[in-house]
Amino acid sequence: MNIAFIEALEEMAKEKGVPREDLYDAIRQGLAAAYREEHHTEAESEVEVEIDQRSGDIFINGEQIELAKFGRIATKKAEEAIRQAITHKRRDIVYDLYINRVGEIISGSIHRFEGKDVWVNLGEVEAILPNSERIPGERYHAGDRLRAYLVSVERTQGDPRVLLSRAHPEFVHQLLRLEVPEIEEGTLVVRRIAREAGRRSKVAVESLDPNVDAVGSCVGAGGARVRVVTRELSGEKIDLVRWSDSLGQLLKNGLEPASVISVELDEKNRRAKVIVPDDELSLAIGKGGQNVRLTAKLVGYDIEVTSPSEEAS
Repeated sequence: MNIAFIEALEEMAKEKGVPREDLYDAIRQGLAAAYREEHHTEAESEVEVEIDQRSGDIFINGEQIELAKFGRIATKKAEEAIRQAITHKRRDIVYDLYINRVGEIISGSIHRFEGKDVWVNLGEVEAILPNSERIPGERYHAGDRLRAYLVSVERTQGDPRVLLSRAHPEFVHQLLRLEVPEIEEGTLVVRRIAREAGRRSKVAVESLDPNVDAVGSCVGAGGARVRVVTRELSGEKIDLVRWSDSLGQLLKNGLEPASVISVELDEKNRRAKVIVPDDELSLAIGKGGQNVRLTAKLVGYDIEVTSPSEEAS
């Protein structure tokens, strides 16, 4: 009976991805619990359990034991303790697996919905894509494959809570990294991202090699590289902005394609006043104020955009 019992547990542990040695630790814990139950000893009392993994022979405190001799309650106690230990170990394994992937893009299949929250099957665990982290307007169906940014992994009383996002600015960064080898290699650096998920992102990029054009490399031949990212983001526009350590210059770059006549910075209140040509005022502001709003996010200043005629009136 001993060997059959152990073989059944080995099969269960294999299914849950628990290593053999961890399984035997769990069996020892369970048998120690059963022994204490059978002999009415205190929970803290030391019980030494040895298992011959070849023969299935079990020794407790030096005495060979047949599992069949344990009473029903003690046997149940052993089974509960073993299953609990295996479950805890599996959760530790899953946690370790995903905590090391925080900040990466991860893929899975859509499993179920709770309201507007989406549960994604990653294989070893289910992850949640909350409604707040979805790209507005995207529709999902059970069974669809989904890529998302892995935001965090938290321990809980049950399986680890794995949080995904498709609205996070870093999702854009990681998608670009996959498509632009120069980012992966470190030749190009993404300095900042301002994003309105599903609509538009401004990505400030810098080249550490004077012979490599930051914006051109990210755009790719005929726009091929950035097009892949836009497609993944359901049509979200990506503005590549040339990075500058000069706040005024970065602001000008962010407002492109509008040209800038002058920039007045109020560093104390983190405000900027920008004057653009009369015929480019609406271009600088953008539809619904989006262009200036994203540029403000990118530079971290409130921006007032005006023109010479407005200034004169």
